[in-house]
Amino acid sequence: MSEPALSTRSPKRARLCSIENANRVASQVAERMAADTAVVKTGNPLQPFRVVLASRASPARIVTRVVISSNDDEPIPA
Repeated sequence: MSEPALSTRSPKRARLCSIENANRVASQVAERMAADTAVVKTGNPLQPFRVVLASRASPARIVTRVVISSNDDEPIPA
């Protein structure tokens, strides 16, 4: 079975497969798990990005990273 061309996929799939959506999910997962996450490239056009724990991400595949600060109450020094 062949994969549908990128241009014939639904707008909903395009939104779900976007880097923006992957970054949003990575932020939510990082907050919920209190752990750093990463968005990695998969090479699969149906799921081009995947959210994983940063500690398990292959550095060559990382697109973006969400880092959780351990001191959210302290101001960031200038």
